[in-house]
Amino acid sequence: MNKPLNHSETYGNDRRHWLFRVGMGLGGVAAMDLMNQRQTSAAQPFACGVQTHGMLNPTHHLPKAKRVIYLFHSGGPSQLETWDYKPLLNEKQGEPLPDSVRQGQRLTGMSGYQAILPLAGSIYKFEKVGQSGAWVSELMPHIAKQVDQIAIVKSMYTEAINHDPAITFFQTGNQVAGRPSIGAWLSYGLGSDNENLPTFVVLITKGKTDQPLYSRLWGSGFLPARYQGVQFRSGKEPVLYLDNPQGISSASRRNMLDRLQELHLLEQSATHDPELATRIAQYEMAFRMQSSVPEVTDLSSEPEHVLDMYGPDVKKPGTFAANCLLARRLAEKGVKFIQL
Repeated sequence: MNKPLNHSETYGNDRRHWLFRVGMGLGGVAAMDLMNQRQTSAAQPFACGVQTHGMLNPTHHLPKAKRVIYLFHSGGPSQLETWDYKPLLNEKQGEPLPDSVRQGQRLTGMSGYQAILPLAGSIYKFEKVGQSGAWVSELMPHIAKQVDQIAIVKSMYTEAINHDPAITFFQTGNQVAGRPSIGAWLSYGLGSDNENLPTFVVLITKGKTDQPLYSRLWGSGFLPARYQGVQFRSGKEPVLYLDNPQGISSASRRNMLDRLQELHLLEQSATHDPELATRIAQYEMAFRMQSSVPEVTDLSSEPEHVLDMYGPDVKKPGTFAANCLLARRLAEKGVKFIQL
């Protein structure tokens, strides 16, 4: 008796494998079209969309952003002390919060046992500045001189009442953890101009993390892992485990990676797991970073008059000033998204 056809054995274990196998003819046509796009877009990489990892990803409009330096001041001053002028709040300083404002919303553990919830306005003076007439706090006299070059967004808000969901919302657009960060999305959309450095780099100011900064805040969520942020640290080893162990040469590391890639490709041919391709790419990126990272993080080539512009702390690794200078160097090297 003939054995009945087993679709799971013939076409793999899921719909993705079945489509992969039966669609090879159409897949070949698509592959040829992509290869043709890659050749024709070499001279004009942004003629039709965003060029990502050597392949052209068409979008409905031409991208305007070339790179982003995102200063995320966790634990920074309140908007009420910087940009958001509230004269009525100042007028009612110390009065109980009206029920019409709270509307039955729950209280935090920090204020749940208070007898009253007094209103608290800003203790700083505000002034209209620039041609735009923007209200700016006296805390920022230098930024006030550049206010017409700045976009101030006041329409965003979150219902989160604690720090952790609030910073998660800032980073991912959702107060529940698990979604891709803003840097991961832009890494995915803008692609890379430098194959020797990550597209998304994170710099944390040394000793200034009063609010915990979890790695998920620069994670890739459901996007492939290659779009997550790579944290650069201060000191002799900016990226952990990037340098070869003692006694291991660059040639032997290259040989090991080549053999590992062969094993990954064998596994990928059997399982068609897309994460294996990401893993191969990440290993190769790490190998190239062994030479590119020390070069970009070496600030000794910066002239003294440039260092003076960043202030005296710029020569102390891991300070905010040093990270600002490093962010500029990374942007010049083609890193698309740098977050401080």
